Amino acid sequence: MSKSLLIIFAGLIGTGKSTLADILAKRLDIPILSSDTIRKELSGIPPEEHKYEDFEKGIYGKEFTDRTYEEMFKRAREFLTSGSSLIIDASFKKRYHRKLAFDMASELGVRFYIIETVCNSEEIEKRLNARIKNKESIPFKYITGQASDGRWEIYKRQKDDFDAMNEIDKKSHITVDTTESIDTCIEKIIESLRVYEI
Repeated sequence: MSKSLLIIFAGLIGTGKSTLADILAKRLDIPILSSDTIRKELSGIPPEEHKYEDFEKGIYGKEFTDRTYEEMFKRAREFLTSGSSLIIDASFKKRYHRKLAFDMASELGVRFYIIETVCNSEEIEKRLNARIKNKESIPFKYITGQASDGRWEIYKRQKDDFDAMNEIDKKSHITVDTTESIDTCIEKIIESLRVYEI
């Protein structure tokens, strides 16, 4: 690809953002920043330790979330100004956070894409319950979305609080239904990036 990319993964918990973001980063050989990891780092909590807070409380409250995004964008700017492409993995449920990412990309002259992951609620409930169960029995390094504290009761609140993603140009907004296979989702994303490269 001839120009640096800023790709942000956005969507509700359990929709497969981290899984796809990790795989795409490896396929494109570009770095990735995760809000889950940065949030834990800022709070002094190891990524494998879980902090099951109530919705928008504690380290998931608005003030700490804004601080997390601020740090994430600070690090993103360093990557992008060095000429590197970058993936950011976060919910981006608020329009103003998405606008901050878009404005940074515009300022730095890099191509910008939002990949929105969507999935039906029944599948998400199964995934989130399985994730919690697996975290109790499988070593931390083998779990996708390992730093996330997402769970079903939080999903329902987050869904009601998610700003509709209707401010993004269609060429920059790639929607992926993650009930499809991982390979299908990744190929759709890569093909979309190629189509809009011109």
